[in-house]
Amino acid sequence: MSEASPLPGFHVLLIDDDSARRQALLALLDGLPGWRVETACAGDVPAAFAALRQKTFDLAFLNAQIAGGGGIRVLEQIRQLYPKVAVVVLSAPGSERTAVEAVRRGAADYVVERDILQADMPTLMRRAVEMHRLQTENAELRQINRMKDEFISSASHELRTPLAVILGYAKTMEDGELGPLTPPQGLAVKAIRTRGERLLEMLTRLLTFKEGRMGMQEVMLRPTDLAIFIQRLVEEDWPPEKRKGMTLEHAAPGFPIWALADPEHLREVVNGLVGNALKFSPPDTRVRVSLSSHDSQEAWIHIEDQGRGILPEALSRIFDPFTHTDNDMTRSVSGLGLGLALARQIIELHGGRIWLESDGAGRGTTAIVALALVQPDAPVVVVEKERRIDKKRVLIVEDNADIVEIIRLFLAGFSGNIVLTATDQGQQALELMIRQRFDLLILDLVLPGLSGTDVLERMQRMPKEKRMPVLILSGHPEAARDAVERRSADDFLLKPFNRKRFIDKVLQLLGLERRTHPRS
Repeated sequence: MSEASPLPGFHVLLIDDDSARRQALLALLDGLPGWRVETACAGDVPAAFAALRQKTFDLAFLNAQIAGGGGIRVLEQIRQLYPKVAVVVLSAPGSERTAVEAVRRGAADYVVERDILQADMPTLMRRAVEMHRLQTENAELRQINRMKDEFISSASHELRTPLAVILGYAKTMEDGELGPLTPPQGLAVKAIRTRGERLLEMLTRLLTFKEGRMGMQEVMLRPTDLAIFIQRLVEEDWPPEKRKGMTLEHAAPGFPIWALADPEHLREVVNGLVGNALKFSPPDTRVRVSLSSHDSQEAWIHIEDQGRGILPEALSRIFDPFTHTDNDMTRSVSGLGLGLALARQIIELHGGRIWLESDGAGRGTTAIVALALVQPDAPVVVVEKERRIDKKRVLIVEDNADIVEIIRLFLAGFSGNIVLTATDQGQQALELMIRQRFDLLILDLVLPGLSGTDVLERMQRMPKEKRMPVLILSGHPEAARDAVERRSADDFLLKPFNRKRFIDKVLQLLGLERRTHPRS
């Protein structure tokens, strides 16, 4: 493409806390012949990432000395979270080492501040255009990735049901319900069960990742005291026997730090990061989990280890799915390479950031999760990725995790039509119903706190457009019939229930046809 050819909608972000320098760059870009450039400015780091979340930029100019994090750190975060953005670093005179380090960490180029007005701007722009050309040529590879996602989903669904049967029989034999086992038989059955559970966990992670890629994830964010959250996580989820002989420390201020978070999903992310730190650290070393307030705008959760670290050139792809950074290391450590990709999906739904810092020189790695600070009385917010309009949305309110998993298994073949959301509390269910639309409520009557009967009564006081068909699941026949006859539930099933009757009732209430061959 020639310099004189205009580029429609070429977007440039200026990340600089020096207003005079921003104005100079704006004037230079505005008068660039042959180019149609749209610019945006960010005077600090949080504003920069807010802009990057809201809009796709082709090129960013980044001040290497920007306050609130340092340019190299911000560059690494941009390269990890927004790899399609070409970054040109503005460095101070005499800071050649910083400029070289910036290019090493993924910057497209650098410009010394005093030379901005004499910079070869067309060359910088063409370099960004070339980056986009390469991305376009990779469209076929992205299509292959989408096909891979569909294969993963289909294979995972088909494997989960027979695997559940295998695990069920193994557990039954291990409990002695089919007769006593000899010691060798007991060891064999235990091996079948433990390996099966590990395979089931891997399949679950594959499906979770695929759902995130296909826009099927959601979080319910509520004000959360991260100081208490970190303390409980370390003490409850990581007892000494799970720490592999290493020291696990945690540190938090002696006062609350509030952020909007979905505690269960955030717990999954932080536990994954702690698990990685323990897994990739040498014996007898220390892993530290700490919490701090950054620039009075964000809460930062740090997970630091003393392992061998990650080479700088690997950091830009560390959040890609199925990525392993060190083949020699990962041969002895099992895993799909999906943990960080899943973590990024969840933290992006939180409106936050996640990145890693390491120099690869044997001084360890630090994982950082940044979440926006809020007041303790901030309202609850439900955030979800965009979904297909034709999908039916089902809310499961059941405090028995095994029943929820059975429902997911029963409806797995209809995943093309049905999106499931689960909660174990009646109050959370009402909050979800107020904030979004559902086509069916599957409701247990016995719940902690607010009962299923209370949920039904409060639903009747909601606006008509918020109400939905209700299928009761219960072990109490009289209560289930009462819910249908007197409290406006539509149908009920008594526990335990079989797959055919359950699916027939669900599809009838959703207005869907039953397929002879379920969708994969």
